[in-house]
Amino acid sequence: MGGYVGQSMERLEDAWLLAGRGAFADDLGTRPGTLHAAILRSPHAHADIAGIDTAAALAQPGVHAVLTGADARRWSQPFVVGVKQPMEHWCLAQERVRYVGEPVAVVIADDRYVAEDALEHVLVEYNPLPAVVDPEAALSADAPILHAAVASNTVSDRDFRYGDPEHAFSCAARTVRLAVRYPRSSCTPIEGYVVVAEHLAEGGGYDVLSNFQGPFALHPVMALALKVPAAKLRLRMPRDSGGSFGIKQGIFPYIALM
Repeated sequence: MGGYVGQSMERLEDAWLLAGRGAFADDLGTRPGTLHAAILRSPHAHADIAGIDTAAALAQPGVHAVLTGADARRWSQPFVVGVKQPMEHWCLAQERVRYVGEPVAVVIADDRYVAEDALEHVLVEYNPLPAVVDPEAALSADAPILHAAVASNTVSDRDFRYGDPEHAFSCAARTVRLAVRYPRSSCTPIEGYVVVAEHLAEGGGYDVLSNFQGPFALHPVMALALKVPAAKLRLRMPRDSGGSFGIKQGIFPYIALM
């Protein structure tokens, strides 16, 4: 490594980016007739959905469909979750919302502006529930439970033990106890989520263009949710990406939703 450490390396991607020849998701365009989606999100951290009235939104000129959790339940199934708990994760909220911003409904319309305007005509009746935003408070015995089937807010608890820690502590000259509160943090790519999805009616599958950089692990998760064989879900990615840093894996529910 002696010939590389500390040396200035030529950036191979600069030429076409500086010349405006980048091929990011937003540069690729869409086919004529492609419809646009706008998502209605929960304003509550924890609430039951008492009812959703989509009639007024559907009556807006240019609106083709308004989908709710009931529709998602008809044509999809819950995503496989990464913990061994009876939790259900859907692309649209089912009867209850569990965080501010959770997708509740999606409007499909001729263009983005019509879709966003129609969101104001989707009427959702919420019954707010107690919420906790502190992790330690969420673990208390009297905390509101997010997933009733789990019966606890602890969904993954793993212990690791190596050697003889009791002996090591008893022989130590000094011991230190420290509680660390780590604040919320996130990475900030220079582009948001992009999904362009097409239903292939003749083949019973889907063709999806998305700026999702980690498709392999979650591809079977999405195919199972859409109830199609893996070969019936084709994922394509743009040549260039405006970063990810891991957080773009969160796009996979929206791929199923679209």
